Amino acid sequence: MKKYSVSIKGIGSYVPSTVLTNKDLSDQFGVDENWPELYLGIKERRWVTDELTSDLGYMAALKALEDANMDIKDIDLFILATSSPDKIAPSTACIIGEKLKLTCPCFDVNAVCTGFLYGLNLSTSLIDSGAYKNILLVASETYSRITDKGHRDCVYFGDGAAAVVLSTSKTGWLSTKIYSDPTGKDGFVTPINSTFIMDGKAVFKAGSTNLPIAIKEVLNKLEVNINDVKYLVPHQPSIKMLQSIAQSIELPFEKVVTVMDRYANIAAASIPIALDTVVKKGDIQNGDLIILSSVGSGWTWGAGIIKWEK
Repeated sequence: MKKYSVSIKGIGSYVPSTVLTNKDLSDQFGVDENWPELYLGIKERRWVTDELTSDLGYMAALKALEDANMDIKDIDLFILATSSPDKIAPSTACIIGEKLKLTCPCFDVNAVCTGFLYGLNLSTSLIDSGAYKNILLVASETYSRITDKGHRDCVYFGDGAAAVVLSTSKTGWLSTKIYSDPTGKDGFVTPINSTFIMDGKAVFKAGSTNLPIAIKEVLNKLEVNINDVKYLVPHQPSIKMLQSIAQSIELPFEKVVTVMDRYANIAAASIPIALDTVVKKGDIQNGDLIILSSVGSGWTWGAGIIKWEK
């Protein structure tokens, strides 16, 4: 694996204002009030009312650009990670691009919950090759629009977006490795014009089995000791899966960043929202090593390490 001299120059996130607690879902849809927190670690989530995936992504992009102190004219490629687009065509990246008044290439990436890592993997190699200088990578999801509110699985997902601006780095680096196993294509399915169908046990097995292996492979290939890692910033499938992963890689759970208690699982946006949370708290400093990991429908999964430099 190559350590790309690329870093996150700006980061920002945006979530809808409407909060739905477990009690709200219990009152409205008859869902058991206690099991989401007990088994998943989820207390509440944000759901859109009239906002679209493009609206959330646009707001997150503005925040990342401001954080990077960059003008929209500085961006020469825009990638959107989403599995809940505004429409089949055009790409939601183009819809956001029009709002931002971008003139650079814009396109979507759909690797479901692993979409942000797939986008990072692509972006870092493109910057390293010299093809692009500054890439805006946004992850935005509105899973409430593809959720059966009458099914118990409605508790899992929330809506939100986050964005990063990626550019060359002097001392920091970023390296990711992505994987897929298409035999898992039936574990999580969203038919066109329908709501998602999830095999929760299959998702848990895929994540708790594949992610520790992927993380260990990345650590070994990059010659990073787990004891030197500041945080694991994973996507937010469930607290029990994250506990299982932490145990498997021998990482103290206090080093695992969790935000699912407030936001639930926001698919591709989970990792950058969690990362933005700790960055804004001031808990990440230049030189810190951060692991990223995610598993998604397909199956897709990935892991990576950032040596932080902003």
